[in-house]
Amino acid sequence: MKKASLLLFLMAFAMIGFSCGESEADRMAREQARIDSIRVAEQAALEARMQAVEDSLAAVEAVRLAEEAAKIAYTFDENGSYVIQTGAWRSEVKANALAAQWASEGVSAAYVVQTGDETTGDVWFRVRLGYFPTMQDAQNFGTEMGLSYWVTTRN
Repeated sequence: MKKASLLLFLMAFAMIGFSCGESEADRMAREQARIDSIRVAEQAALEARMQAVEDSLAAVEAVRLAEEAAKIAYTFDENGSYVIQTGAWRSEVKANALAAQWASEGVSAAYVVQTGDETTGDVWFRVRLGYFPTMQDAQNFGTEMGLSYWVTTRN
């Protein structure tokens, strides 16, 4: 009898345990909620990373634009004695094209100077930028613009 009552007690306990436990549908719903929560968190993290990248790119572009503006915002002195020469060509067309390119990039003081003797055919067309009040100003401009240049006097 003791064994039968113990067996009956264990069977009742097992039946209560199984019947009170979580159903398969509840377990699946709980798992789906966990997966959905993970997806939401991953999406938020991804959006935060993408925003950080966009902010970083915008900052880099702002710095680039500021540097570009600083290069072109240089003021030239009409009474300055120094100029930067960026090149010399036998072709007037090439020289004028380079001067026009400088003008299109915002350098208003770009011009072409013809030198040499036309009778002998020894003619050069020099592209110059400036006028600068001091040699140091001319050198600073050339360096800031990243040019291959040399500084010379106005005349």
